[in-house]
Amino acid sequence: CSLLFCTLAVVILIALRLYKHLVYRLAMYQVFSALFQGLSVCLTFMVYGYRSSLLFYRVSCKFTAFLTEYCNLVNIMFTGWLTFHLFCYIIFFKNFKRLEWLYITSSFVVPLLFNWIPFIHNNYDISGPFCFIRTSREVGCE
Repeated sequence: CSLLFCTLAVVILIALRLYKHLVYRLAMYQVFSALFQGLSVCLTFMVYGYRSSLLFYRVSCKFTAFLTEYCNLVNIMFTGWLTFHLFCYIIFFKNFKRLEWLYITSSFVVPLLFNWIPFIHNNYDISGPFCFIRTSREVGCE
């Protein structure tokens, strides 16, 4: 359902040509990140059906857990930048169009600085019905 609404929002933003304004572009980036977040969760459920092939399941479970966590953090970063931009625009009457490159690059790079950490202790694994960061040492892909 969220994939449908995100796709609809992107189509409306493009059809109305709202992408010409920075605020709407930031909102569109946020919708794209929510779309990819929804796709990564769908991928988790598709991987969950392949539990019979243990090697494929372990590798794909770790990948989808990493992807889901990455998409979550990208979405949070875009939400933060959108909030920051609107705050500065409303309070200080400043439009930071020149910082759009910072908004985009930091939203994709900063999550990469943190998402590799669960790989150190092999913590990306099955956690309940999802492939996510394990909550217990006893839970595994077996």
